[in-house]
Amino acid sequence: MKRILITEEEKNRIITLYEKVGEKLSSDSLSSKKGEYTKRIAKLLNQHYKINLTSANDGDWWNKDYNDNLAKFLKEKGQSVKYCKPNDAWCGEGNDGEVYTDSDTPIHKLFTTQQNTGTTQNNQQNTQTNQGKINTTSDKNYDYQFYNNKYWFKGKQNTPAGKKYPNWVESTGKGLVSIKKNIKFI
Repeated sequence: MKRILITEEEKNRIITLYEKVGEKLSSDSLSSKKGEYTKRIAKLLNQHYKINLTSANDGDWWNKDYNDNLAKFLKEKGQSVKYCKPNDAWCGEGNDGEVYTDSDTPIHKLFTTQQNTGTTQNNQQNTQTNQGKINTTSDKNYDYQFYNNKYWFKGKQNTPAGKKYPNWVESTGKGLVSIKKNIKFI
């Protein structure tokens, strides 16, 4: 297991995020447009993961389970996952720890888009979906994706790689260099 070193300041910021997320919102906040949108997203998450988030009923966007599942879903869809922090231009004051994405695609539309596995027609090497360009034929163990100027990989189903990497993972380091050099996205 690898260790990650973080500064004391970053540690305190992370702790603060978890303290803020989990607090209860006021009834006015819960009945706001954002509360209604949260209910909509939580219901979609419930259907997608077959879970029962309480945010689907009350619209609580500070609920830790809601934020954790939203982050998981965004990662699966290859979207950037951000956490609100003080002075963040994307977040309102007091929303520390809330999950969001800076993608141009609204979150609710990610539920209706085609899964990242794409479809192949006439044995084409690459597939273009609204999630990016996907190459499923260059490797027997991995699928590759180019989306949002980033390279991603995941293991194919029913392979050891599929068990280790069942969801899209952003490629970094030597793996990124190898994908750029060897995988073609047309």
